Amino acid sequence: FLYPFPSFSKKCIFALRVASSFNNKSNFKRTHMKNILVIGSVGQIGSELTLELRKRYGSSNVVAGFRATKPTGELLESGPSEMVDATNAQLIADVVKKYKIDTIYNLAAILSAVGESKPLVAWNIGIGGLMNCLEVAREFGCAVSTPSSIGAFGGGTPLDNTPQDTIMRPQTMYGVSKVAGELLSDYYFKRFGVDTRSVRYPGIISNVTLP
Repeated sequence: FLYPFPSFSKKCIFALRVASSFNNKSNFKRTHMKNILVIGSVGQIGSELTLELRKRYGSSNVVAGFRATKPTGELLESGPSEMVDATNAQLIADVVKKYKIDTIYNLAAILSAVGESKPLVAWNIGIGGLMNCLEVAREFGCAVSTPSSIGAFGGGTPLDNTPQDTIMRPQTMYGVSKVAGELLSDYYFKRFGVDTRSVRYPGIISNVTLP
């Protein structure tokens, strides 16, 4: 499911909206989060989301997944952390098994400007990483949440009262990967019953973590 969303706050609205949607009664197989893995926990969203999820679901129940940059300070000290590369499905599966993960927040991504200079890297992380998360989720019965973006739209998208389903012809690799990610998540839900959720974000600047 995709929810248009206007802003991002220090309390991390991503946790409030998407986490609560996982816990609402629905037709999905997964309805309650108990053990959570946040991939990309040291990024602009992850650095705040991980701490908020720990407040809500217990510090020991939320694993901070990182790759090149290790967690520090409160993020490191408040709960478990593991090296998780989104492009390595085995690493994801190992952490899912170790901590009995039922919900994966996949926040791994390349910034739009970097993606234009390194399109293959952006695709491999954005789509290859998501594919790995979805496959692990299919195998172990996890739910998956991954951010989308208004970058998924394009020049032909209506500017006023933009519909949920509309023309989506982005002109950046970042936007292309977001459209593909939405379709891929929808496919895994319809084909395999994987509980997938997403939010189309506007531009986000964290007051805690630099881009």
